[in-house]
Amino acid sequence: MNKFAVLMLVAMVGVQALDLSLLDFGALLQTGSQSNDAVTAVYDLLNDLKTTNIEAQQAADEKNNTDEEIGLRRISALTRVQELNQKAWTNAKAHREVIGQDYRNAEDYINWATQRISEIDRRSVELQELRCFDNGLFIRAIRQYNDAIAVIKLLKQDLSGYLTGQPSSLAEVKVENVADKLKQYSNLFNQNAMNKFVQLATEQASGNAELHAGSEEQFNGSGAPRQAGDNVGQQVYNLLSDIEDQLKATLASLEQHEIASYYQLADWLGDSDSEKLHLQDEIARKTSLLDKLVVQEQAALAVQAKALSVLKDSQNAINAAVADLQEKRDFWLAEFNRRNEENAVIDEVIHIFKQQVLDMAGKTSFGK
Repeated sequence: MNKFAVLMLVAMVGVQALDLSLLDFGALLQTGSQSNDAVTAVYDLLNDLKTTNIEAQQAADEKNNTDEEIGLRRISALTRVQELNQKAWTNAKAHREVIGQDYRNAEDYINWATQRISEIDRRSVELQELRCFDNGLFIRAIRQYNDAIAVIKLLKQDLSGYLTGQPSSLAEVKVENVADKLKQYSNLFNQNAMNKFVQLATEQASGNAELHAGSEEQFNGSGAPRQAGDNVGQQVYNLLSDIEDQLKATLASLEQHEIASYYQLADWLGDSDSEKLHLQDEIARKTSLLDKLVVQEQAALAVQAKALSVLKDSQNAINAAVADLQEKRDFWLAEFNRRNEENAVIDEVIHIFKQQVLDMAGKTSFGK
């Protein structure tokens, strides 16, 4: 029932009240039963209107409670779906990021391995060139050491003949002359040996030492002068033997070092070749992996995009469910307020109607 209908009802009641006030007592008595029926009908009509509104509101309340319960359950269910979709999107995003990181790692490894191979090649050329250079120095050192040893052997041979009284190119032994012949090789043996020659030459020049041929007894019975004698020739012979031993030992050490250097280079080259083969295999494997990761990333992007779309749809469904429930709440509240207003109007009409009936009854009794 709308306000217009209620106002019309009020107007009708007012008109009836006005008409009743013009009737005389006799007429009212004659039509009393009809008037009572009319009053009762109005009361019943007003009460029916209010009862109808109350019942309608009760039905609306029940429907609102049902709508609220259904709406909240629906929102809860959609929220759980949205949470699952959120998790699916998060997992899809994380999976795509893992693939992207794997791609970058493979790229970084390929770049590093390629650079490493270039470094090995550069270092290999560098070491082989250095090995060639060292080999040239070694060959020159061998020639110098062999020349020095050959000179020492000649000097020892002359001294041996001189000391034993056998034919010799030496008329006398001059330490200074021997030292001069060895001076060009002085860089090959230690300075202490040259200092001894200088000291011996100085003693010879000062007359503190005399030159004497050695006897057989000074040569240990084999003709090989290895024991130090008291004369200058014997001392020179012994110094030359010491230098020869030193040069031979140094030469043997150089040869061992050269051989070891060759082995080291060969080992390094072998290890480097193995490393290069491994790196090349890894580059090929990583390159193949990159091709697969490109396909996987595209698929992962598609899955992530689909998951995002589903997530948005689930959120939109929640928003729609919330909006629908709020719309029903708003409608229930509007109807609730409307019926309350109508009931208030009906209560006012009943009050006015009762007052008019009482007024009419009072006038009738007074007129009687």
